[in-house]
Amino acid sequence: MYNQQEKENSRLKQVFNRLNLLLLLVFLIFALIIFRLAYVQVVKGEEYQAEAVSKSDKKVPIPAMRGNIYDRHGNLIVHSRGSFTAVFQEKEYMDKDYYIQLATKLEKILEGTTKEDLLKKMDVGYEYKNGNVVKSPRMTQKFLEKDLKHDLSQKEIAYLSEHRNELDGVAVITKPIREYDPKQVAVQTIGYVRPFNVADNQGIEYYRQRKDDYLPNQTVGYDGIERSYEEELRGENGYRLYQVDAHQNILKQIKEVPPKRGNNLYLTIDQRVQLETRDFIKSFLPKLRATGRNASYAKTAYAVAMEVKTGKIVAMVSYPEYDPNIWTSGPDKETYEQNKYSFTNGTIRSAPYDVRPKTGKAAEMENYKHPASIVPAGSVVKPLTVLMGLSEGLITPYDYWADPGAYHYGGASDVVRNDSGHNYGMLTPRTAIQKSANTYMARIGKLMSEKHGKNSVTVYQKYYHAFGLGVKTGVDLPGESAGNEDFLVMNKRYGPLAAMVQASFGQQGRYTAMQLAQYVATIANKGVRLRPQLVDRIVDAKGNVVRPYKTEVLNVIKESDINWRTIHQGMAMVTQGGTATSAFAGFPYRVAAKTGTSQQDIYVPDSTDFTKKVNWRKYKEINNGVFVSFAPVEDPKLAVAVIVPEGGYGSQSAGRIARAIYEAYDKYIGLGPTDKPYDPKTAVPKDKKTE
Repeated sequence: MYNQQEKENSRLKQVFNRLNLLLLLVFLIFALIIFRLAYVQVVKGEEYQAEAVSKSDKKVPIPAMRGNIYDRHGNLIVHSRGSFTAVFQEKEYMDKDYYIQLATKLEKILEGTTKEDLLKKMDVGYEYKNGNVVKSPRMTQKFLEKDLKHDLSQKEIAYLSEHRNELDGVAVITKPIREYDPKQVAVQTIGYVRPFNVADNQGIEYYRQRKDDYLPNQTVGYDGIERSYEEELRGENGYRLYQVDAHQNILKQIKEVPPKRGNNLYLTIDQRVQLETRDFIKSFLPKLRATGRNASYAKTAYAVAMEVKTGKIVAMVSYPEYDPNIWTSGPDKETYEQNKYSFTNGTIRSAPYDVRPKTGKAAEMENYKHPASIVPAGSVVKPLTVLMGLSEGLITPYDYWADPGAYHYGGASDVVRNDSGHNYGMLTPRTAIQKSANTYMARIGKLMSEKHGKNSVTVYQKYYHAFGLGVKTGVDLPGESAGNEDFLVMNKRYGPLAAMVQASFGQQGRYTAMQLAQYVATIANKGVRLRPQLVDRIVDAKGNVVRPYKTEVLNVIKESDINWRTIHQGMAMVTQGGTATSAFAGFPYRVAAKTGTSQQDIYVPDSTDFTKKVNWRKYKEINNGVFVSFAPVEDPKLAVAVIVPEGGYGSQSAGRIARAIYEAYDKYIGLGPTDKPYDPKTAVPKDKKTE
């Protein structure tokens, strides 16, 4: 009995000991838990809270396929195509050593690449500098894909696919690439695309306001039609919605919305007329330099052909041209230097002289020795001077005036002479235009100053602006120049008499080829000034017209019919016994025209280091060829303006190019009252077909 009780007590004691041990373990566990919670909440609370809050959803745009660009007949000029592209996307474990190793491996896999270039494109905060890897600022967010190389070969694609485990972070995806017609159709007018971050860094406000809509390396319109119609061409981006952590690492994909393709543009440009014009200029300029009077440096030309009744631009050449496909992959410094004198659209703004093959400082200094694309208009403004004289009542349509050969308008040294000192005898408004009499125009300028006094320049400017000279034409292209009204400076320095006389025959105004085309089309239209039109219609991916374009009248100049008839007849006489007779000999239609040979003084600096005082000296005096025209005289259909800097006489340079444009237009479209039916066989001019 006693032993049994003792055994029971011993058993109970063991149970209590075990319970106490269990309670102690439970206590210690809870103590650890409480301690850990306290540590997390008190010591690490702010850090973990920040990390938890920093988890966020990131919307990554999927770039839409840009719309195509066609000529007026549906011939493809620009399109976007799919390209197999190697891309890199960072992962959390990756470090400096991994980036360097990966770039080194890829250099041997992706032909034409270097580890230096690849590391820079990976945008991981490191780059090669003088052979060493140094830290550099990131250009984009960590979680975004970075393009490494477009247009992978089948061999490259196969290798990357087979070695994915060794090349973690690298993938092959299809991305849209912009491709331009190798025939180079109106390249400066079409423009080009660049990565979004380039456009953003250049301060283009449109893109700064839309940072959330683009990927940093997504291509966007940077110049020309590509820029002006970005909203229509770009389409609507899709997006992937990711959850990312505080270190910008992707945790998971939440959603994906596919992109919508951009709309297609049909231009007013006719590629047949465009290419024949460009090819004529290309072959003509070397001949002009070799045989033309005062034209040994003529290397550039700018031409615009506008349909008179609609404002549609049929051809628009800024020569020299270049291959815009160079922007797809860069271009590198060497390619950029080789093409930089061709990038600017000289028909709407100032484009430099082509100084190639010179480079560097030598090229910079040589450029000062030649005019840019905006030159003094010269005698092409004389029809407007005559019209102004008629409108102001300073002369009449039947005015007769004996040419003195030398017209004195102020002091003894203030004299205006005709070209080569000619005396044209008895002049009328019509023959003054036909013979291009400086003296007759100077007379009108003097009469203007006498009638309006100190307000002369204001009245004169009003006439010019009404015709599109000295104001922007409204063409749908970025960066259009309003030209230069040098007569304003002359008026300020020497007064209205000198300003009016010198401006009257074209030496005090510099205008673009587009302005001159609009000006002469307005004369052809008897005062109806139209906005130049480059886009005929916008069509969606299904072929539906989403926006048709109509003729837009900017202003109307009211003049009597006899005044318009006087100007038209005078300009028609320019090609029939006047200064452009030889240029249009044998042409089947009557052409109204005005030649211009503008004189320009060229000044050069003694140094290109403008951080110091630079002295300028007169280097030479040059003659620029300028030409404006419309045809047929009886029922104007096409207006043409051409500028050939340093081209010498306008009839021998710009006039010859204008003749070629009319011939191409008549060949494919027709200068008659109705257009010729479009023949698809002529889509590419003869001998210009490409594989």
